[in-house]
Amino acid sequence: MLEKLRRLSLAMSGLTFAVIAIGATFAPKLVAQNYALTLNGVDGLNQFRAIFMGFWASLAYAMITAARKPERIMLGDVCGVMLLLQALGRAVSMVVDGVPSLQFVGAFLGELLMAVLVLLPRATRGRTKA
Repeated sequence: MLEKLRRLSLAMSGLTFAVIAIGATFAPKLVAQNYALTLNGVDGLNQFRAIFMGFWASLAYAMITAARKPERIMLGDVCGVMLLLQALGRAVSMVVDGVPSLQFVGAFLGELLMAVLVLLPRATRGRTKA
């Protein structure tokens, strides 16, 4: 059961990143606006596309691959850590910068939940049933 939740969490997270990457490809200003970002000229667009298109597409690829190939345990574990660190970054911001809008609090909770669901099977792996 935990392994199914792991795969589902990886797939859902990967699809989320894929949708954002596709949106950033065709409507960068709209996506940036949804993230409370402003794009300043060519340099701003270049950096935005590098992250929201390129990097997030690579996250989508890794997570969808990990979901499709559960035998690649380490890949799934690394994806779980990526989700956990993203949530950790948001948590640090909440402490240092203040609590953001509900949209970003929701993103934090979603990322944290997905990270736990991906990494929990790892924590229980190798335990024998009593």
